[in-house]
Amino acid sequence: LTMPCYFGQSTFTLKYFGLTVHPFGAPTAELHPYKLDRNAVLVANFGLFVGYEKFIYKDLISLKVLQAGFSDCSAGAAGFTHLGVRVVALDRGKHYGCIGFGPVFLYRNSWTRFGEEYESSGYFNETDTRWGRMQYKLIPYGLDLEYDYELNEQNSLSFSMTPGIPMAIIFAVGWKHWFHKKEETYKKVIYVPR
Repeated sequence: LTMPCYFGQSTFTLKYFGLTVHPFGAPTAELHPYKLDRNAVLVANFGLFVGYEKFIYKDLISLKVLQAGFSDCSAGAAGFTHLGVRVVALDRGKHYGCIGFGPVFLYRNSWTRFGEEYESSGYFNETDTRWGRMQYKLIPYGLDLEYDYELNEQNSLSFSMTPGIPMAIIFAVGWKHWFHKKEETYKKVIYVPR
């Protein structure tokens, strides 16, 4: 007996990371050269997110890997690596939304480079590397909210928000490419007892 086997779609995402929001202001606001207000509630950032997503259950649940490189709020080099499970929450015509959850490994040039101007909160771990002193943190509960507006069958304008309340909320905008579904068949052997 031959039966159809449907494989979910996969996507490629490229986004510009351009804004961090500190809901209650940043205690280190004086160290943020691209702050848009005195308390660094809004800070401009510059960087890219690159992601690949593969649906593993119909077109409802997927796995996504995301790699980012950007300038952090102090204009230092930073990045993160994320692997998450995503669930579709909205799928209506041109409007599509999902919620992602999974670990994030965050790293940045250590802010101890500012000397006495920087007082560590103890949130980040510190280490020396071949690129200098780095701060890093493994966050096991990273959350990602995404909204896509369909431009055509394969391409969408994509917006994402990563809430890290109370510390920061980050926003990114970019392009998502949807690869076509593929359908394969397999043979299923049914044994009938005699």
